[in-house]
Amino acid sequence: MSPLPTTRPLIWVTPADRTPILAKIAAQPWAKTVFSALQAGVKDELVQHQRDRDAYLRGFPLIPSPAGPTAHPTFAYQGANGARPNQAARQKLMHYVQVGIDCGVLYFLTEDKAYAACAADILTVFAEAMVQLKPSEAVGNGGYLYPSDHLLEARILGAQIPLVYDFVASYLQAGATVYDLATRQARRFNFENGQTVFRRYARLAIDHGLINCNWPVLEMPSLAHNVLALDDPAERAHLLTFVTQESTRHQDALKKVLGQYARPDEIWPESFQYSGGVSSLATYLVALMERQGLAASLTENYANIPLSLARIQELRFPNGENIRFGDGPRKGGAPYDSFEIAYALGQRLGDTKLQTLFGGLINLGMASKQYDRAKADGHSGGANPYFAPLQLLWFSPKISISGKLVPPVPKVTDTLPFVGAVLQRNLSPTRDPKDALMAVVSGGSHVHGHASGMALELYGKGQVLGANAGKGSYTTDEHENYRRLFAAYNTVIVNGASRSSGGWVNLGTDTVQIAAMEPKPGEKPLSTSCSFSLTRFTDNKSPGAKATQERLVALVRTSATTGYYVDIFRSRALPDTLEQFHDYVYHNVGDGVELISEPSGLTLSDAPGRFRPVPGAVWKQNSSYLWPGWHVFDKVQTSAVFSGSITAHFHAKALPGMRLFLPGVAGREYARALAPSTHDAPTPYDSAPTPVLVVRQRGEAWNRPFAVVYEPVGNGEGKGSIVSVTPLTDEKGLAGLTVVSKLAGWTLTQHVLVRPCRLPTLGLELMGQFAVVTLGERSQATVLYLGEGTSLRHQENRLSAPGERRVTAAPATKTKTSRR
Repeated sequence: MSPLPTTRPLIWVTPADRTPILAKIAAQPWAKTVFSALQAGVKDELVQHQRDRDAYLRGFPLIPSPAGPTAHPTFAYQGANGARPNQAARQKLMHYVQVGIDCGVLYFLTEDKAYAACAADILTVFAEAMVQLKPSEAVGNGGYLYPSDHLLEARILGAQIPLVYDFVASYLQAGATVYDLATRQARRFNFENGQTVFRRYARLAIDHGLINCNWPVLEMPSLAHNVLALDDPAERAHLLTFVTQESTRHQDALKKVLGQYARPDEIWPESFQYSGGVSSLATYLVALMERQGLAASLTENYANIPLSLARIQELRFPNGENIRFGDGPRKGGAPYDSFEIAYALGQRLGDTKLQTLFGGLINLGMASKQYDRAKADGHSGGANPYFAPLQLLWFSPKISISGKLVPPVPKVTDTLPFVGAVLQRNLSPTRDPKDALMAVVSGGSHVHGHASGMALELYGKGQVLGANAGKGSYTTDEHENYRRLFAAYNTVIVNGASRSSGGWVNLGTDTVQIAAMEPKPGEKPLSTSCSFSLTRFTDNKSPGAKATQERLVALVRTSATTGYYVDIFRSRALPDTLEQFHDYVYHNVGDGVELISEPSGLTLSDAPGRFRPVPGAVWKQNSSYLWPGWHVFDKVQTSAVFSGSITAHFHAKALPGMRLFLPGVAGREYARALAPSTHDAPTPYDSAPTPVLVVRQRGEAWNRPFAVVYEPVGNGEGKGSIVSVTPLTDEKGLAGLTVVSKLAGWTLTQHVLVRPCRLPTLGLELMGQFAVVTLGERSQATVLYLGEGTSLRHQENRLSAPGERRVTAAPATKTKTSRR
């Protein structure tokens, strides 16, 4: 381990960094622009401070000190005794501390003492006001100025104040004076009071808060900065171990955080805005510790933290929107500032992988106009530490990588195990995102997760159409009793009682497990037209019943611009003798859904009492909910039992549509309704009700599974390309589907087999889990695709896989097989 720096500044930079930073500003136009913006941002502040220091500093939200009129004024506690914090006071405090940091940075770069004087006076007000306050003793989330919210305070103030000190400490140690609001006179800075404030903030992070979640990382910049602001080298070195190595009952160290990144493809196990935020902060902290000579004291896999930033970018639909689970957002840009920090870290470490990966992402961002290095971040009012000056201090002068700029090619299939997510993509040869296909199955317990069951999202014609509801406003009835629960997802609800238990805020469920898929993530697909996944889930939190579920989802491309999804959902409650029913729930963004039956005769009637919470359900915030969440469905209409086939069309004036084909099954009832709006849907659908279809199966739905073919259609293209969907059955029930499509004047017939079966009348036999037989105009096989299994036969044509789990694809021929 290298010796810790001793001469200030030492947190973000050292004196040795000044010359290369100035050279960067002189040589790089982007850096010169950011430097000019930094100066312009504090120009008026500097003028006001120089004109009247007393008036300028009394702009702080001050109150008289309890010690009397001769004492320095202090701050009012924010949010004490259940009161709401003063938002205006918060913004003023954040503004002053950010101005203080900017002036400190400008003093470091220009050596203009006017900047130092302004920063030092701001620091003095904070130190003298804060030292009079008593930190909360509540270990849950007790703070300092914010007695009940250290998590917030650590980010908006705690992480910032020590940075001001670090930049002006040498100025103050040289004998410079500061302005005293109590005496209205100049005096020396009280170093003891400053050190007391830093020490208190450090101890709050170490001794207060929650662990095993994102809190420790969110609070860690405050911990690290305040420890590094301590002037006693021994004390500083000791407390830094709580940043790097030693976890406490209330604070996880970086070493423990790194355990979540054991592999390069892992991300922080929370919904995306929290996962990405943790990875960005953790990347910053690793880079900060490297500058303190402490990177080696972490672990060898510390580079996996910045790699997770790029990993999140891979988990998107073809239109750039996020896959969504839990409280995660649909939309979100790339964290280019964090990419810059990761690239610079790679340069300092000589890590060519980090440089190549993040240099490529940065250059692609600039080439696509999504990122501009010359755009200054500026001040922020958000609940995050202030890092804007790092653009000048840390970012590399140039992004130098060799080779052609090529956007990363997403995997055909991918997984995210902690949330049970399984992704399938089929990008069109047209390269138009509107022609792509993508499906995601997911479900699992995690912090900020939802009780979703084994849920499905579908993409079509450039939009996520079959979408889950997304988060609402935290703590509200709609968020807790609908958006977090099964009924907000495209899943199957068992006996009207699917629920959660245990885990984060009692939203614990089973996690979706992969039983089979082709291709496996990272492997070359056997076909450019087909892929599939088979997943399993246990709905086991409802008292008195346990349901086993299995979901097979396949993507089948029929042309460069057309294709469809196959969804086979099996569900049964155990024991089999149990009286049971299963509801297949599907939401699709749009204006409404129309149902057409074959034979005709399906009638829908108003049924306002159809969907109710489980008996005895009581809402207790973040603890007990109105399961399964479908009581919010409005304008419910339902049918009597109907055994015929159904075609459903979700339509929208301003969006593509989705057609659903559901072969008839005995014991089915159909309902349609309006669910609450879909968060982050395209305008105006983000504030409009979402149409929902609910199909109820009386009795088990295992041998009589829900079988649905989905076809995305363009806006106004109500008919689509699929002509018909018919079931293939044997003595065990549904074995597959025959899908007939009309494409540019010719007919395409495909037998989609979804389990081992033998269908003599068609000459079909599958020893395996999934296959597609594509027929030409004369009902002769043209392509055999064996997704999983040992053999597939159509009449005289046979395709064999030599191993138990081996897969292959081939044109059908009597004499040979070959890969397609």
